[in-house]
Amino acid sequence: MNPATESYLGVRFEDNVTFDEMFGDLALPEKSEGRRTYLQNEITRYGRILTVTLAPYGAIDRDGGVMAVIHDITEQRKLDDARREFVANVSHELRTPLTNIRSYTETLMDAAGDLPRETEVKFLGIVTSEAERMARIVTDLLTLSKLDYNQMDLRFTHFSTHAMLEAVYNAMVLNAGEQGHSFKMEAPDLLPDMNGDRERLEQVIVNIVSNAIKYTPHGGHITLAARMLDDRRLEITVEDDGMGIPKDDVPRLFERFYRVDKARSREKGGTGLGLAIAKEMVEAHHGSIRLKSELDKGTKVTILLPIDLPLEEP
Repeated sequence: MNPATESYLGVRFEDNVTFDEMFGDLALPEKSEGRRTYLQNEITRYGRILTVTLAPYGAIDRDGGVMAVIHDITEQRKLDDARREFVANVSHELRTPLTNIRSYTETLMDAAGDLPRETEVKFLGIVTSEAERMARIVTDLLTLSKLDYNQMDLRFTHFSTHAMLEAVYNAMVLNAGEQGHSFKMEAPDLLPDMNGDRERLEQVIVNIVSNAIKYTPHGGHITLAARMLDDRRLEITVEDDGMGIPKDDVPRLFERFYRVDKARSREKGGTGLGLAIAKEMVEAHHGSIRLKSELDKGTKVTILLPIDLPLEEP
């Protein structure tokens, strides 16, 4: 008996502890002449998933005992569940546009020459849109795969922090205006320059601003802000007064393919991978990202980045 076992099972080992006190209603392995068997069971104790392998020991003709080997498989089970969920999500995300593409192309082929010109153009537009959606999903998956295996080709340069934020603002201000939103930038002109992959960081901030625009009802307010926390840490925030996110969903928002409202996200063109990529990209810059939100009141995303990374970073 060792301390880990006591911790897993919630018992203190004593000479008079019984098998039932240790393992509840697990069956004992059989022990017969010329044959030894073992049993493997799975139990849950204090939120941990454990496998217990039980094998008899000692002489066959005398009272012996049972040897128990315990493995904590909680993390392995979580990884297996995450892998299965990921495969199911990828399959679903790709199957939906494929189904739409096939349906519309079959209609165009079956009714070739009989459909009004406007209908044909509309159907072809849907096919193109769904194909682009599949391309976005595949591109995002490849990005995540490269990040997972440290194969992302990050190009670190020394650049103007303010110019990067201004580029994001200029890229998104028209989109925000089309949705009736007020979009402003609050960043001092004298922000120090920083080292990093400017293109990738712009991609992260654009993605977050894009989410704020998508999920804020018409006439909302969105702010992109930045400030120095100290000599080496830059804080970038994107805040909106949109629909917000339920409290229970917030911890899972950076998971791959996780969506609060799947139907609404797909309708708006989301892949469910944007925040997962943002988190991986920020962490590749030795930074951190967090999200606070309140339902019907708005969301605030905060990114912390060091500005003095060595230029030879991979």
